Amino acid sequence: MKLNCFYSFLAAAGMLFVASACSDDDYSLDAASVDPAQLVQGTAFEVKPDAENPNVIHLTSKMKGVTPLWVTPQGRSQSSDYTIDLPFAGDYEVTFGVMTQAGPVYGNPYTFNVPQNDFSMLSDPIWTNLAGGVDENGNGNPKKWVVMDKSYGVGHGSAPVMYMDPDHVKNDGVENKDLLLGSDNWAPNWDPGFQSWLVPQDDPYMESYMIFGLDPVKGCTLTQMRKTASGEELVEGTFSLNVSDPKRPTITFNGGTFAMHNQGFDGVCENYTQDIKIIECTPYVLQFATMRTNSEGPWWLVWNFVAADVQDGTVTIPLGPELIEEAKPEFPVFEDYYKNDILEKLLFTVASNDINYEAEEIVYELDEETPYDILQWDGTSADVSQHGWKAQGLYGSIDLPVYTGDFALTLTRSGLKANIVNGYYAGYKNGEFNTSFSAADGKVHFNDEVTLLQSGNVKISGTDFQVFTCNVDDGLQLGIPYGTDQNGNVNRYIVLNLVAQSIGGGATGPIVINVDNDALKAQAYLDGGNANCYRLELFNAWGGDKVWPVDITSIKVKKKQVLKITFKLDGVEWNAGAAPRALLCHNVGDGVWPGADGAGFNNGSVAVNTAPGGETTLVYDNTKGSGAVTFDAGCLSICIEQAGLVANPLDEDGNIDPTAVTPVITSMTIE
Repeated sequence: MKLNCFYSFLAAAGMLFVASACSDDDYSLDAASVDPAQLVQGTAFEVKPDAENPNVIHLTSKMKGVTPLWVTPQGRSQSSDYTIDLPFAGDYEVTFGVMTQAGPVYGNPYTFNVPQNDFSMLSDPIWTNLAGGVDENGNGNPKKWVVMDKSYGVGHGSAPVMYMDPDHVKNDGVENKDLLLGSDNWAPNWDPGFQSWLVPQDDPYMESYMIFGLDPVKGCTLTQMRKTASGEELVEGTFSLNVSDPKRPTITFNGGTFAMHNQGFDGVCENYTQDIKIIECTPYVLQFATMRTNSEGPWWLVWNFVAADVQDGTVTIPLGPELIEEAKPEFPVFEDYYKNDILEKLLFTVASNDINYEAEEIVYELDEETPYDILQWDGTSADVSQHGWKAQGLYGSIDLPVYTGDFALTLTRSGLKANIVNGYYAGYKNGEFNTSFSAADGKVHFNDEVTLLQSGNVKISGTDFQVFTCNVDDGLQLGIPYGTDQNGNVNRYIVLNLVAQSIGGGATGPIVINVDNDALKAQAYLDGGNANCYRLELFNAWGGDKVWPVDITSIKVKKKQVLKITFKLDGVEWNAGAAPRALLCHNVGDGVWPGADGAGFNNGSVAVNTAPGGETTLVYDNTKGSGAVTFDAGCLSICIEQAGLVANPLDEDGNIDPTAVTPVITSMTIE
């Protein structure tokens, strides 16, 4: 008996819920004692071709009081009435079951025949994109897919496999578990590129391929070759494609075929065959998602493939005007005005109180919040100023586990010696390693190979470390290559984030910023362009030559510091029940502003203390920032809601009268 490509495996059913049938001749059974022999066609269920199109098959449960469990050529269902479309002629099987109090019970498979082909059912573009489609005579054009070996400038992916958070499939911080077709609907949280412990570039798996075809006689064919260290695994089978929900297509692999993956991941996912999610399928790129089920916990693994004719250059992916070729990665340059290399000088520059000086010895420790992370080059924007190295925020994930070892990097300027303490790495005698080093041309070079950190499978080691950051405020950031772009340029680094040990003996406590409150009153005004708010201007780079309330050059909020401003408004009487809000406004990063409609007050504002003489405190928090923040290139203002909230003093338009109010900043500190 020939079974066509839509044959599905019998699988356990899901949720328990009650579904009832619809007709008077429904078959009633005791849900606690259903026998498989009772679940037969015509009595417990019905398989019936559509009267007008025999390729459309109607499945109907005739049972009451139990949940139907269908295993069909197009996947599984728990509907009492279910319709499937079968474009190819051939013999097919449907298995019917029910959910009982003791669990699922299935009858024997029921075989039926579809007498003709209906190629109109292949109209969804995914059939052509995946398997080459068919012509008007039903002749197929098989499509060959190979393992992705680089980024091709479209969608996501630069290597064979990526990782995606199942709870945040768009990787935008918003909970979303609905994984849809199309790269605009999802984003990996880690594209690891080629890794020696994952899939190296010379892995035999890179020569694997799949050939999907549509044949008027054989149906949906699949020839699959996976290459491993022990040889080639060649299988000829079939596949079934379920596009009943075009946004969530799935594919089932039959006859020994499977969702292609490297041999080392055979035990990572339990399911590589049944109802596998297709999350991208264009003429150029194919991507499956399988759920990781091993001890590391649930996580989507995205398997990446590229059309063979694209890889060999026969077909060129048409890049629209919106797709800009990524710019080549650029690295920081550490030079003075005269182009002298000053990396060594910066490496030994230490801050003590408000004084920077060059030390003979310096000790670097790991940043407590983010000891290490991944930096990815972003050179896709048409605006060159937006290009740069972006931290991926992966520390603490399964792939970049929390570091629990000891660490200290002591650099001595005399003779340029380094002492590395790494209590985790057993290769160091007594947890220490001594070597010499040099610093120039944007790199720190150790004369011996060193392991600076090892955590789980992650090992940061080598002789040459790229320097991304090196200054008193931001610390030292050292990295080693972690991936390449489509042109072979290293565009991904795994980096250590280091901070220098503080120098003792200095004064402690907050830095106090002096404020001229007379100047503050002079620079207070009604800002009709921003939700008609009352604005206290501390500094504005575009404000012209004015006396500002603060010396803006004295305000530098370093990493792990906060700027606190406490103010009061003398001479204001608020309406009964008024609840004005205040914002500390600036244009650092994306900026913080009320907006013309006042919507900005909904984010990050604080309630104004409306009691007479009441004080309100605003905070700029840089405890999670990546470097020191200054405001001298922009502005810094306190914006306060006022429209319809003030009883007195008012101007002729019914708004607060700035000339009759005395704003006072009672405290301004950096802590």
